[in-house]
Amino acid sequence: MNTAKNITIVLWVVLGLNFLFFGNVFLNYFALALLAIHAVECIVFYKKISASEDNLIYGFVQTLIFGVLYIKDLNK
Repeated sequence: MNTAKNITIVLWVVLGLNFLFFGNVFLNYFALALLAIHAVECIVFYKKISASEDNLIYGFVQTLIFGVLYIKDLNK
């Protein structure tokens, strides 16, 4: 796993902890926007995700977490 993916995981953990415990509204909206953008990526890159060797659900989860960092690693 590369550094960018590690940073992304740390970001999601921080945003998740903020949602559960701290409740900073700005960070909650940021997490929601990030999740919405990644959901759009799932729609835009559906053919590429479904053509990959990975399970379709696994591909969607990876895209929701990592976004383009996962998409660029898929076989062309």
